[in-house]
Amino acid sequence: MERKEEGMTLVEVLAALVLVALVSGIIWSVISIAAQFNLSETSTLRLQQEANLVIAELQQVHRHCDTYRLIISEEKVQVESCRDSDGQSLDEYNHIVSDAVRYRAGDSTGNKYVDRTYSPTKENLELPGFTVLDTVVRPGHEKAVTVPTTISRYRTKDRQKP
Repeated sequence: MERKEEGMTLVEVLAALVLVALVSGIIWSVISIAAQFNLSETSTLRLQQEANLVIAELQQVHRHCDTYRLIISEEKVQVESCRDSDGQSLDEYNHIVSDAVRYRAGDSTGNKYVDRTYSPTKENLELPGFTVLDTVVRPGHEKAVTVPTTISRYRTKDRQKP
């Protein structure tokens, strides 16, 4: 007498469940790693954009002001006392350039922060260790972007009028 059995045995069901669990685990791991990498790269990109913004603003200040005071502290990058060649204040350049993240300057004198007056017609703005740091600090992981920066301005001799 032959028996026709239909359906699956318990062993077959358990084997299928194990395979589904393994495949699901692998897929979940790949998605999780990709999401973490995406967050990390997005944070780095945001810091690079912030550094580019600050440097572009400082270039404008350095090229338009004959003297200015640059203050880079942990909380902000600020320009004060911007004056033209006649000593007139150029108020459009006197402002907080950025206060969105944390900063370190690392100027040519080795200071961590900057608070000094520059004269672009006589000197370059040198920030070899200008660093933008993420405000979200994870234990053991400080996300930072360092952009060595030198901003110069063409110096021309004053022409005498005939």
